Amino acid sequence: MKLYTAPASPFGRKASIVAREHGIDLEEETCNPFESEELAGLNPLRFIPVLVLDDGAVLYDSQLICEYLDSIGAGPTLYPEAGRWVWRTRMTVGHGLAEASVQLRLQNVLPEAEQSATLGKRYSSRISRAVAQLEKQADALIPGAMRMDKICAVIGLGHVEFRHGEDWRDDAPNLAAWYDDAVERPSFAETAPK
Repeated sequence: MKLYTAPASPFGRKASIVAREHGIDLEEETCNPFESEELAGLNPLRFIPVLVLDDGAVLYDSQLICEYLDSIGAGPTLYPEAGRWVWRTRMTVGHGLAEASVQLRLQNVLPEAEQSATLGKRYSSRISRAVAQLEKQADALIPGAMRMDKICAVIGLGHVEFRHGEDWRDDAPNLAAWYDDAVERPSFAETAPK
């Protein structure tokens, strides 16, 4: 299987983490989603990640790819039934944090005349609210086996820190402490954004 991704993509990272957690060997192809015609041919939305299966079938959207990898992987599921509505809600917050961070980054790299102060403020506020929500639930991230809410929190926080700095830590000491421990896990350490 081949995963099309980019070194700083939190969504590609999410799929890479799930593959590592389940011992799945993926060939990773780095591409630029803004320029890759190959990617556009695989995914009409031209988003990463894209997973090409051995039989040629193509899956896209990180959530779908992660659920597929979880379904074929070894070891315990990352989508357990216990407490699923609560932890899946937390998963959505972590994923949304990554989305807001990416959108803020895209605003910041536009030529100044094309940047929107309104959108920049909207994405910054979304990041702050998501971090605050995860801080309130930091204790729920600590116990038990690996789950997708933990992975999504790591990819969201990791992208924020990589692209926008460490200010998020100021108001989230419990979350920061959890994050610093979590990123030592091999699947997280090996996929840190570059």
